[in-house]
Amino acid sequence: MTDFLDQKICDDFRNTINRTPIFMHDERYKSNFNLYCAIMDRVDDSIKYLNEHSESPKTESDFLVFIMYACMVLDAVNELQRNLKFKNKYDNSTDKDAYLYFKEICINQLELSADECPTDEQFFRYFRSLSMAHPFETNRVAFLRENKEIQYSPWVIANSRFSGTPLVGIRIYSSKSDDIKDLKFPFSILKGYIQSRFELMKLATASLAEIVNHQLDIWKSEKIPATLSPIDTLNAIRDMLIRRYEKPYPIDDLISCMTIELSNSDNNDILEDYQEVIKSNIPAIRAAVENLDYETMYELTDSIYGVRPERMHEQAHYQLEKIYTYLTHGDHTWGIEQADAFSNEFASKWVTIKAHSMPDDEIIILTHIACYYEAMEQSKLS
Repeated sequence: MTDFLDQKICDDFRNTINRTPIFMHDERYKSNFNLYCAIMDRVDDSIKYLNEHSESPKTESDFLVFIMYACMVLDAVNELQRNLKFKNKYDNSTDKDAYLYFKEICINQLELSADECPTDEQFFRYFRSLSMAHPFETNRVAFLRENKEIQYSPWVIANSRFSGTPLVGIRIYSSKSDDIKDLKFPFSILKGYIQSRFELMKLATASLAEIVNHQLDIWKSEKIPATLSPIDTLNAIRDMLIRRYEKPYPIDDLISCMTIELSNSDNNDILEDYQEVIKSNIPAIRAAVENLDYETMYELTDSIYGVRPERMHEQAHYQLEKIYTYLTHGDHTWGIEQADAFSNEFASKWVTIKAHSMPDDEIIILTHIACYYEAMEQSKLS
């Protein structure tokens, strides 16, 4: 059976929020980021419950829980509308779209004239008040206030039927009358109303997508001059990533390789060769970042600085992990020991590592260089 609330609507909202980091970091929007996160998580949970309990409720408790989750969905959409200020066809109380679901119920059961009928929105707030939000009384709606009437409800109605149609409702007591009234209507009407309002979340997503697309257009229009030197280009790429709230660490690594001053001249030639590899990839990295193609940027930087040979000695992965973590924070002595052990394996073919006397950043860069050239050699032999 098809779910009556489409999960894709919430998924699209979430994907739009996560499409860029602007809602998390941009000063214009970040004050609402936690609201959006709370809404998407609440709505996710709520529509899961509502879809799993979309058959007519069998007990009062079932119905009350159904209403509770429905209210979370509807309140979320209302909050998004207040926040994003989008318009919808149900807003105008003079339009027939505002009276699609409950008007006949109000005329036939609440004995209101067509002119007195509340909108669907107003009716649901009234029904919500009596069913759960104000479980004992309400005088909130206009057609009650005008008569100074207070209505009370001892219970909701579930598992009722008329001609085979599942009905739900509320029992109503009044301060103006001794009569007891049961307000009942098909469960399908309530579901139709909830569905129609939930689908307004699409308008929230469209509003957010407009913000995202506008920002992406601005970012795509930004270009880095091709005439810059390699190091200036890398710095410009780094600045661009920061402006876009992206992490610049892959570029930081390449900048470190391009600017490091070696303590051991034995490594000068291979470093210069490695720097040429970086330089040859800079135009492609620049183009990827300009086009917001960060996946390609990571692939390119990883192919230079993050590559590891397919075949390594038994402790190599462990040694590299400890070198990269403990030389920056942690057990520094153990990191040096692992760098010393690593230098005696395939690294010695490519670089000279003096683990006990070299600066930490130099050791780390030389291990990356050794891994790069070993991987290139193995790929040629395979």
